Amino acid sequence: IPQDPMTALSPVHTIGNQLKEAVRHSGVTGKSKQTARCIELLEQVRIPDPKIQLGKYPHQMSGGMLQRVLIASALASSPELIVADEPVSSLDVSIQSQILKLIAELRARLGLSMIFISHDLGVVRHVSDRVAVMKDGVIVEIGEAADVFDRPQHAYTRALLASIPKLPAVHVTF
Repeated sequence: IPQDPMTALSPVHTIGNQLKEAVRHSGVTGKSKQTARCIELLEQVRIPDPKIQLGKYPHQMSGGMLQRVLIASALASSPELIVADEPVSSLDVSIQSQILKLIAELRARLGLSMIFISHDLGVVRHVSDRVAVMKDGVIVEIGEAADVFDRPQHAYTRALLASIPKLPAVHVTF
């Protein structure tokens, strides 16, 4: 799943044509079977009116909907593993939450494993079972998410975690 849905899809081809390409590469033959599989995939990622959406071009959809299309495309071959490269970094916070929830639900329902690449440590903590921290392309720490976040062993991991801004406590009185 690429990070920028606005540039990951061709602006001159419909969503349907682009999704059918992924379905075709997964081995589905015949236009009606490919269309049916595309509709099924769009339903899986909760895109409303999937038949209508297949005829749209990327510029006619929001960033969140386009990211759902890319997730559907990633699911076309019924993979066991998905690599998600900053899949919510270009989306606003409310849409990020929806996409992260969708990814979590798909992982659970379909039994998927995922490599989730991100610089956003808050997102990483929220979505990860295990975490690998990389510095200069080399893994410097790996472990259960709770262990890495709560008891970091490597100096670089500690520095990353220390760089997260801490919001001051706010006391509200009425």
